[in-house]
Amino acid sequence: MEKPTVIRMHPNLCVSDIRASYSTLVEAMEGSSSLQLAIPADASVDLSFLQIIEAARLKSTEQGKSLSLLEPASGELRRALDRSGLLTAATIADRSFWLHEETAQ
Repeated sequence: MEKPTVIRMHPNLCVSDIRASYSTLVEAMEGSSSLQLAIPADASVDLSFLQIIEAARLKSTEQGKSLSLLEPASGELRRALDRSGLLTAATIADRSFWLHEETAQ
């Protein structure tokens, strides 16, 4: 399996800079089949970024690629997830992606 390419996201992950986030993800997805996103602990995060990540997850699955977070969601990213309701009815795959939770065997 290919070693994941780590993509370091900038710290403003909000609608004001969403084009930069989008461009970073699209470029990375075109150049690699396995990506890990490194999100700064002090990043500003809003719903627009979460929507881009959810779309990237779908796209990567469709293309047979791997997309994951380098670290489980914490700080502002975790708070944005809680505010958005994305974790309210999260599937096992969602919780694995965002929180690195695995099911007990």
